[in-house]
Amino acid sequence: MAPSPAPSPLALSAASPGWLDRHEPRGAPWSALSVLASDDLDETREQIARIYKPHDLSVIGTRQRVRARMHHRALGPSVSLNRLAHGAAVRIDPDRLDDFFLVQMPLAGEAAVWHQNACHHCSAGQATVISPQDAVRMEWSGDCDQFMLRIDRQRLLHVAAAISGQETAATLRLAPQLDLRQGSGAHWWQLMHYLSALLQPGGEHPSSGLHIAMLEDHVLAMLLRVAWAPATVSRAPASATLPKLRQLEDYIEAHLDQPLTVADLARVVHSSVRLVQQLFARERGTTPLAHIRRLRLERVRHDLMHPGADTRVLQTASRWGFEHPGRFAAAYQQAYGESPSATLARSQ
Repeated sequence: MAPSPAPSPLALSAASPGWLDRHEPRGAPWSALSVLASDDLDETREQIARIYKPHDLSVIGTRQRVRARMHHRALGPSVSLNRLAHGAAVRIDPDRLDDFFLVQMPLAGEAAVWHQNACHHCSAGQATVISPQDAVRMEWSGDCDQFMLRIDRQRLLHVAAAISGQETAATLRLAPQLDLRQGSGAHWWQLMHYLSALLQPGGEHPSSGLHIAMLEDHVLAMLLRVAWAPATVSRAPASATLPKLRQLEDYIEAHLDQPLTVADLARVVHSSVRLVQQLFARERGTTPLAHIRRLRLERVRHDLMHPGADTRVLQTASRWGFEHPGRFAAAYQQAYGESPSATLARSQ
């Protein structure tokens, strides 16, 4: 008997976080994230423009009227999650986005997007990716309800340069449409589930700049992986890269209490993310982030073994970038064979 096909990610909507639930976000917890609830076309246009940019918005047909609602939450300074439905068939003409990339993923209905000299029809299980330098116009069906990511253009260009090891042109162009039901598109959709669970009301939103920067870079790197094809980067000989590794290790030591991502490290030595990863794998047998985590655990242990009167385990862990108590305690126990509280108690 042939095996049953794997279920589409969209088939799992019943278990989806609120951001991805086909039913609109509702209830008291979501009211804090609401930026629009209106049946007035002008108000709808103005409120959406606050999140995106000024644009032309018109209703298709004389008998329809908008019943718009929008929810918004920022992951960090470069990425925000948005859920938007106009409640009527509409035409949208923002011309060029200029400052941001936009990933649109319908949960219901469909949208036609004229972009990069073609018309892309998009419904559940698909995504459209709009690059900021290209003119775009759209038509949404009356039941169209979209989950969207707004991504800062400059930050994405920075991550692209770090991945490729080359200065990326200001006109970086991504694939205009993704299939979220298979291949790398399905991996992107899984990441959207994670982000949606993290940023829904009551979710465990990261509280430190370190974790926010890492999450944003992960989202941007994944988008580039599924929608961009950079030039292949050649591997530099070891004799040329060992000084870079020493420079990286010195930089990490000096900035352990600050947000550090692999993209940041690549920028420090003017290399690609891939080269930085290869350096640590070849010369240290580890990854850059594992190396950073090990050093931070060492700093925590030092502080717990030399405590002050007000030293506390969780505050010390947070100072060195560990925001999740359970995962921190497990990593500490594995590294040192005792709990962090035992280390502190023994040292007091």
